[in-house]
Amino acid sequence: MKQRVAMAVAGGVAVLAALAWPVPDSWFEEVAHAQVLDRNGRVLAEQTVPHRGRAAWVELDQVSKHVVDALIAAEDQRFYSHVGIDPLALLRAARADVRAGSAVQGGSTLTMQLSRLLAGRPTGLPGKAVEAWRAIRLDLHLDKDEILTWYLNRAYFGRGATGIEAAAQRTFDESASSVSLAEAALLVGLLPAPSRLHPSVSPDAARQARDRVLDRMLQHKLITEEEATRARSEAIELRANPAPAEAPHLTAHLLETRAESVVHSTVDRELQRQVEAIVADRLAALEGRQVDHAAVLVVELPAGDVRAWVGSGDFSAVDGENDGARTARSPGSALKPFLYALAFEEGHTPSEVIPDLPVQYATTHGTWAPRNYSESFTGPVSLRTALATSGNVPAVRLLDDIGVPALQERLVTMGLPLDARASTYGLGLTLGGGEVTLEQLVAAYTTLARDGLYAPLRVVATDEVPETVRVFSPMAAWQVSDVLADPIARAPAFGRDGILTRPYPASAKTGTSTGFRDNWTVGYTDRYVVGVWVGNFDGRPMGDVSGVTGAGPIWAAVLDEVTGLDAEAPAPPGPTVMQTTCALSGLAAGPHCTHSRDDRVPEGTPSPETCTWHDACGVRWPAEYLGWAGEQGRLGACQGGLAGGIRYPVNGTVLYVDPRLPASAQRVPLRASASAGSTARWEVDGVEVHTGPADQVALWTPTVPGEHGIELFLDGAPVGQVRVHVGGVD
Repeated sequence: MKQRVAMAVAGGVAVLAALAWPVPDSWFEEVAHAQVLDRNGRVLAEQTVPHRGRAAWVELDQVSKHVVDALIAAEDQRFYSHVGIDPLALLRAARADVRAGSAVQGGSTLTMQLSRLLAGRPTGLPGKAVEAWRAIRLDLHLDKDEILTWYLNRAYFGRGATGIEAAAQRTFDESASSVSLAEAALLVGLLPAPSRLHPSVSPDAARQARDRVLDRMLQHKLITEEEATRARSEAIELRANPAPAEAPHLTAHLLETRAESVVHSTVDRELQRQVEAIVADRLAALEGRQVDHAAVLVVELPAGDVRAWVGSGDFSAVDGENDGARTARSPGSALKPFLYALAFEEGHTPSEVIPDLPVQYATTHGTWAPRNYSESFTGPVSLRTALATSGNVPAVRLLDDIGVPALQERLVTMGLPLDARASTYGLGLTLGGGEVTLEQLVAAYTTLARDGLYAPLRVVATDEVPETVRVFSPMAAWQVSDVLADPIARAPAFGRDGILTRPYPASAKTGTSTGFRDNWTVGYTDRYVVGVWVGNFDGRPMGDVSGVTGAGPIWAAVLDEVTGLDAEAPAPPGPTVMQTTCALSGLAAGPHCTHSRDDRVPEGTPSPETCTWHDACGVRWPAEYLGWAGEQGRLGACQGGLAGGIRYPVNGTVLYVDPRLPASAQRVPLRASASAGSTARWEVDGVEVHTGPADQVALWTPTVPGEHGIELFLDGAPVGQVRVHVGGVD
């Protein structure tokens, strides 16, 4: 009895204190505008009031009864009977939280939520007490209709809509007074998590949220079973979805997450408009290829400031409010450069050769045999060519040597959300066996452009420039950049004059996820990093659109827009020496090597041993390549004093023809190894092109693009055959 009296007295004291303590006028002050400005102070977005003030203000009698009933049923069933706090709801929430061991259920009343909207709330348990105290004061100084009016005009409904009137207009092109029961339930259902539940983001989540509100309304007898059934069957139709501003995806995010009334962004409004126009043009060119959207980020170095942020191809499309820059997708091959940076850091060199041959790995799901995009194998391939042409098999072999945990550690350091157990990704990690956003991927690529230093991107100019973290050595980052800017190395896969080759030094990498669901191109110069994603938000495959045909042209056009011809190739960050290696074996070029390459390597890099693959008889293939080389396994054999081999070209040679040059300047030398006095006959695709002394260089003029077989006959006997690829022919 004494305890009840004490509680009653305490309650009375609290009520008297609340009555005596007036609500501050500052809670109800009108804030004129919230703005997002570009880097030069020009307005990108303007919202009359983000979370307070009278944006599209409506009185309670201008709001549909469906909205009010839905709000009471879903958020605060005892709203009209409590004094700002609901002890029963708080006890129920506390009991659920204790049982779950974490916060799983809230006990906030509408009045408590309004106090948070009006005055904010400190964090933690003390903050909850402050919120409750403020709610009691509000309940004693405002009547219930006033509380509902303020709440409905201050609540945030997502996608830049503050207040019920703005939400109804922006979502359904309706006023708050005319929304249907189903529409009212949907709008109220958004309140717990508007950014996640909005129908433009997830129609299924929005439908489930709406139906939960309808269930509560039915439970409290605010609607009939027939009304509930009819409302559940109503299709969700977004009839209004105008872009609220320039750079709408970014500005909506900033208005929602930043506390300032004026946000100074890093975006350049003019560049933003130019990039949006490029995206629109390219998507129009892809009409009929099942491609709906693209996202683009333009970042200026060294600070990592975002100068343009395009989240989708059309913000006003049904799913256009999705932000492709913040949507997690498989990056395909776009993670490979980081593997090679790690390899170069560990002492591998770009000229080093790795087998591009069939291989199998045992996994928890069975045997896995990685395949190249071309569905073929090239035998021995340099790391330079393997990275530049984006070979899958060499990358998997390299990762198997280096180890998944080592690569994963570097990726996580650069902010990529790939922190599950290494076995979750396996060797497929380097082929896109995880999901990242364009924002995260572009930030990671700034690491390569900044000599191995990582920092998050910056979108608000008044924020401090993020501190950098060393991820790769400067030399390893430079080596990757050098490879990705090498048009000759990428030519076998992309062509020497393909879309990735610009009239200034630029490093670039593409990526395509399984089934053509996503494609990417990310690249950089000494000043800018540009990243592009192309695909569909619902995951539909595109019509055979790769990083070169989809994202590549957008990347090239945007980079051309921001980069002048004065862009400079990065200089090596330390002493280097020139190393000459055999183009076939990757070993130090010997006297019998027919083709060599020069590569800069860090000073102090051990010299490889002299090539043992070539001798006077031609090529002596190492054992691991014999199955792939087939007949070429005998090219190095000198039997009975007869050298039976083709010295040049070697198998797999890629030849390029420039249509601007005369044919006489583009003849290919054919060289044989043979005994003195032998006669050599050369055939290309079964057609004789030369017969004469074996020690004489024959000349062949390629005119037809594609694969060609070159066969050598000595004194009438076939002794060897190679296959070459001809490109660049009109």
